[in-house]
Amino acid sequence: MENTKVLVVEDDDFTRASLVAAISGVSTKVVAAANSSASALREFESMQPDVMLIDLDLGSGPTGIDLAVACRRKKSELGIVFLTSYSDPRLLRANLPNLPDGSKYLVKSQVSDIAIVVGEIQASMDSARKALGTSKKMSPSLDWLELTDIQIETLRLVAEGYTNSEIAKMRYITERGVEQAISKIAKALAIESATSQNQRVHIARTYFRLSGKAI
Repeated sequence: MENTKVLVVEDDDFTRASLVAAISGVSTKVVAAANSSASALREFESMQPDVMLIDLDLGSGPTGIDLAVACRRKKSELGIVFLTSYSDPRLLRANLPNLPDGSKYLVKSQVSDIAIVVGEIQASMDSARKALGTSKKMSPSLDWLELTDIQIETLRLVAEGYTNSEIAKMRYITERGVEQAISKIAKALAIESATSQNQRVHIARTYFRLSGKAI
């Protein structure tokens, strides 16, 4: 059986090199590796891979989801596997596009064996073809946090150090509304605190942990 042609997209040099070495084998062939959306698009046009293994966060500019959507438009049967530190894609940025139908989503901290990644690479091609052949949406199965998009955005802003006043101005609500939102987030994440400031610290730590950036 001919090897599956894979394009690896990862902005961290060490991680990218490690992935290329790990998944190159009998059933997969890494035809190119890229560290940004721009270089990935060039490699995609040149190499025409069967599957793209993409990090969600590619630094400033387009995200891995933006890249995946653009490439899927060019090649409808393209298999897509996201390999990311974010347990929920909404933690990365607000107003992201939907993940392409049939794509796979893996969280790095939950991948115990590279065989899992290789298996999802192979499965992604079948998922892409099935999505192409049906009118029904085939969104990837994600264990999303039990938070609304607005709560996720507030969670991120708190973690980035914005004050309640600043968040209120950004979201066009009152500071009281921000306080209530933070209280609901803390409850949903099972965070208890004696003081508002301490609660914000725990919320920030939770955000970084869920984003794979634990401090």
